[in-house]
Amino acid sequence: MMDTRPMTTKQMRVLELNSDYLGVTLSMLMQNAGREVARVIGQTTPVSGRRVVVLCGPGGNGGDGMVAARHLCESGADVEVYLIGPEEGIRSPDTAMNWRILERLHDIRHGVLKTESAVVSCDAVREADVVVDALLGFGVRSRLREPILTAVRTINEAPGIRYAIDVPTGIDSDTGEVHGDAVRAHHTVTLHAPKVGLLSAEEYVGQLHVVPIGIPPEAARTCGRGDLWLFARPRPARAHKGDFGRILVVGGSNVYSGAPALAGMAALRTGADLVTVLAPDPVVPAIRAYGPELMVHPTGTEVFCEEALATAVSLAQRSDVVALGPGLGLDSATKSAVVEFVRELMGMGRRVVIDADGLKALADSGVRLSPEDSILTPHWGELCVLLGRSAPAPEDTQQRVSAAVEAAGRYQATVLLKGPVDVVAAPSGDYKLNRTGVPAMTVGGTGDVLTGITAALLARGEGAMSAAAAAAFVSGVAGTLAQHELGDHIAPTDWIRMLPSAMRLDRGQ
Repeated sequence: MMDTRPMTTKQMRVLELNSDYLGVTLSMLMQNAGREVARVIGQTTPVSGRRVVVLCGPGGNGGDGMVAARHLCESGADVEVYLIGPEEGIRSPDTAMNWRILERLHDIRHGVLKTESAVVSCDAVREADVVVDALLGFGVRSRLREPILTAVRTINEAPGIRYAIDVPTGIDSDTGEVHGDAVRAHHTVTLHAPKVGLLSAEEYVGQLHVVPIGIPPEAARTCGRGDLWLFARPRPARAHKGDFGRILVVGGSNVYSGAPALAGMAALRTGADLVTVLAPDPVVPAIRAYGPELMVHPTGTEVFCEEALATAVSLAQRSDVVALGPGLGLDSATKSAVVEFVRELMGMGRRVVIDADGLKALADSGVRLSPEDSILTPHWGELCVLLGRSAPAPEDTQQRVSAAVEAAGRYQATVLLKGPVDVVAAPSGDYKLNRTGVPAMTVGGTGDVLTGITAALLARGEGAMSAAAAAAFVSGVAGTLAQHELGDHIAPTDWIRMLPSAMRLDRGQ
C-alpha cells in the first residue's frame, strides 16, 4: 500500500531497507519501480513507434531507468539508454545487474557518455520524442557535478516530453532547493510516496504521479535494518570526542550496583563517546570496578535523594542524554527526587531514557515529557504501574500496542514496551514491532543493557521513535548472536560484547 504522506529521504531509505529485511529485496523494488515508470509514461504519452531516450546515473535511480527501458521497449517504443559517467562508477549492485542485461539485448541501443563533451555531442536527446531523467533521484545534497550537470541542461533543452523518475535531478528531495540546476520535467513519477521537497518545487516537477513499488505495509511497522541504518553509518574523519554522545546514567542504590554499570557499558559498546555514572556512595567502588571506561561520580548520599539533585543537574547540563532508573531503588526520598529531577531535565531540554525504578517513581506524578526527546522502556508490569492498573500480560499483540500507545499519549513520550515482541509506540499512535531476540535473554540485566543502548542512540539526534526502534532491533540481534555462540547460558555482559557486531548493517538477522 502506498503512503500518501510526504516522506523525507531518510524515511524512504529506512522503509526500503526494512522491506529488504522482510524479504522484498531492493532488486525486487527496482524491478517494480521501472515497470511502474514505464506504465505511467505509456498511459500519458503514446510510445509505440516513438523514440525514447533514457539517461541513467550510477545509482539506484539509474537502475530504475534501465528497467523502465525494457518495459518501454516491450510496449513498442524505439528505446536508447545512456549511462552518464564511466561503467566502473556504477555503485549499486542491482543497477550493475540491469546494465549487464541491457548489454545482452539488441533491441535497446545503449552507450556510455563518460564526459561533458560526450554528452554534448550526443544527438539522441535532442531528437527524442520522450526523454527520461534517471540520473540521481532522491538524496541530492550538493551542487551537481559533471557530466551530470551537462546532462541535466541537455534534458532541459530537449524538445521532447520530459519525465523524471522519483525526483527531478538537481532537486533536494527534502527541501526542494535547486542545487545549481535541475531537470524541468513535464511529468515526475515518484515512488511509493511523495517526497517532501517535491511540494515546494512544482515548476520542476510538472504533473506528479505517485506509484506503488511493492513495499509491504509491514515495512513501516517493523523494526529492521532500515532503523539501524540511521545509526550505523561510518563516523566522519573529522569527528571529535563527544560528537557521538555524552551519556549520564543515574542509578544504583545501597543494594544494586550492577544495573547502572551494565547500562553504562552498553552505551559505550553502542558507540557513545563518554559515559558518566552518578550513583549513591555505597555502590561507587563496585561500579568503578566494572571498567575504567566509566566515569563514576558519587551522589554524596546513601540513596538518590533531594540532596543529590544539584550534582545530578550539573552533570546533566554537560550530557546529551540522561539514562535514569537502573537499580535506583524505591526509597520514598528517591521517588520524590526522581520526579523533581525529570522536571529539571524537561526544563533544560535534555533527552532522557527512563527505565525500571525511574518508571515507578514517574507514575501518577503528573510529569509530561517530550515525544521527540524522551523514551520510557517498561516491561508489561511497569507499564501497568504507569497506567495505574493491573492486568496479566496479554498474548495478543494489538492489546500490547494499544496499551503502549495509551501510555505514550499519557506521558507524552515514546514508549518501548519490552516483551517477546517489543512495541515501540508514539503519542501520535504510530508504532513499530520488533521481533529480534531469543528467550535466553530473559535474565536479570536485560533491561539495563537496553537502557544503555537506547541512550546511546538517542544521543545521535534522530529522534526518540527512531532511537527506540533501532535500540530494540540491535539489542535483540546482539542477544541472538550471543545465544548462537554460547547457547542458552548467556548473561547481559555477553550481548554487550556482541553489540559492535550487531551494529553491522550487513548482518542477515
